[in-house]
This record gives sequence, C-alpha cells and structure tokens, in this order.
Amino acid sequence: MNKINFFGDIIKTLIFILGLLSLSLPLPLKAQELVVVFEHNPPYQMVKENGAGYGPVIKFAQQLVKYTDLDIKFEALPWARIMQKEAFKPNRLILSISRTPKREANFIWLTQIYRGEQYIWKKANAVDPKNILVSMERNSHKADLLKRYYKPKNVYEFLDSQQALEALIKGHVQRYVGSIFGVYGKLTELGINIDKLERVGIFKESYTSKIGLHLALSNTSSDLVHRQLIQALTHPEMIKAVGILMRDFETKEQNLVNNLN
Repeated sequence: MNKINFFGDIIKTLIFILGLLSLSLPLPLKAQELVVVFEHNPPYQMVKENGAGYGPVIKFAQQLVKYTDLDIKFEALPWARIMQKEAFKPNRLILSISRTPKREANFIWLTQIYRGEQYIWKKANAVDPKNILVSMERNSHKADLLKRYYKPKNVYEFLDSQQALEALIKGHVQRYVGSIFGVYGKLTELGINIDKLERVGIFKESYTSKIGLHLALSNTSSDLVHRQLIQALTHPEMIKAVGILMRDFETKEQNLVNNLN
C-alpha cells in the first residue's frame, strides 16, 4: 500500500508540474481579421439582396484570401461609407478602387485588376440644353476634375455610380464619365442597351485617362496582414489569376469598342 501511495503521490506531483508549465506557455495567437469591403459596382462586383457579393472581382478576392491565415469577412457597403469610414480602419481590403495622386499616400496599393480609359457620355441623339449638368458618385476620384471642367454648381452627386448613370438615362443630367466596360455593365443590370448612349470623347485630364481599378489595403493595417496579402499575390495561382482577370476585362471591353465603332 505504501508503494502504491508513493507512486500515486509522484503522479499527482507530475500532473501539478505539467499544469504549471501549461500556464506559463504562451497562448496560441488568434488569427488577425481582414474585412474585405466593396460596393455594388457592375460589372466588376455586385451585391445580392441578402448582402452577399458576387462577380469577377469578388471571385478573385475570395481566391486570394484562401492563401492567407487571416480571419476573413466580406462586407458590402455604400462607396461613401467605405471612403469616409472604412478606409481609416485597420485591416480593410478595398476592392475596385481607382489609384490617383490624391489617394496615393492614403492606401497600401496591392495590385491592379483593370485598366481602361474614361469617357464622357451623353444620351444618344439628345439635344443639349444651354446649361449642361453632370452626375457622379459620392467620393468619386473624378470629383475635383469634373467640378473644374463643368463648374461645381453643375455637378450632382449620387449614392453610387449606378444611380449616377441612371440619372443620365432618365434625363436628370446630360453627362456622365465612366469606362466603356463599366457603363456597359451598369446598363446591362438596368436592362438598357448601350446604344442608348454615345461617347462625346475621352475624359483627358493629366493622370485620369488610364488609372484603372486596384485592390488596396487601408493605411493603418498591420504589417502581418500586409505581408500575408503580398505573399498570397505572389503565389503562382494568383499570378495566373490576376492575368486572366485583366485579360478577360480587356477582351470584353475591346469587343464592346468594336461594336460601338
């Protein structure tokens, strides 16, 4: 009995020591959260009634984050909310944002996903009034240029680019600025043929002719999140994916250009 008690005491002591050791060990690190924020912006990414995102850029982002160890959340929000609030929060990945000199220092630019020229659009065969009004989305990268070109009192802001284009279709304004592919995607969702509009010309103003769209990280994001996304983008499958995405956009846009011409 004494031997049994002796070995029992040893086992209890070992269990006690192991318990102390386990308390002194560092707890496993919790994965950092990355929130992927995006607006409804056909044809690049769209939002279902339940708030879920879909479209080529969403698909690309979903593939990208699979190559990270981050805790991922996708959230659809109005563009104004993204630019006024989310852009200043840490670990926010913003989809389909234009890269401009004014924004350059405010974001960590990851990769370009689309390049295309910006055009000035009007309703086909419409007679312009003396005072031409132009529409744009809130927090548009084109805001300063449009207000300088058309005068501030003639520039009207809408919740998003879809509503801004719809204002042109309904005759509330006479001009809208956007890429061929972007205009086509938005009109398609509205059930309207692109022939209802015509291009007045290229919107040329310093950097704006070919700024395209990018994936960008909020400037206050952690180094770990930044490193993981950069590492994910260098994965062979992601290098191939970004090439496919951009070529697909370019091919579809070129087909549209050929048909318009």
